[in-house]
Amino acid sequence: MNLKTICLCTVGKPNMNKEVIRKFKGYFTELNLDDISVLNEIYSDKVLFKDPIHEINGIENLKSYFKKLNENLIQGSFLFTDETIIDNKAYLSWEIKLKLKKPKKEVSASGISVLTFEQKITKQRDYFDAGELFYENIPLLGGIIRLLKKKIAN
Repeated sequence: MNLKTICLCTVGKPNMNKEVIRKFKGYFTELNLDDISVLNEIYSDKVLFKDPIHEINGIENLKSYFKKLNENLIQGSFLFTDETIIDNKAYLSWEIKLKLKKPKKEVSASGISVLTFEQKITKQRDYFDAGELFYENIPLLGGIIRLLKKKIAN
């Protein structure tokens, strides 16, 4: 089964939308958050970034956030598994793999990014299981969360 299923339903400015998404995916496929030079080509100055843990306003704050994340990153990548573009929104499903310095381990999760754009991305909303990606990998807390998940499932 091919994981790179793509449904393009573009309306409006399809070439511009596709180009921004191409740059976005290119940046995150082999994650190097230290190289922030391309972010100005992808994100609006007033971008709003939100995930289950953070809400960040503005390109400069987003750059600082990515730099901080990179300090704990040995290696990381996104595999984009599905893409749908409708008008000024893109829905990108992905799988992330991270090799972290602390805790010294590899973590992974699946998620989706909803991108809203004009000429650049003005809003990025990421949905993923923060427990799976972060909390379950913290000593002691991770064991408690996994135990709770198991009890809820049964």
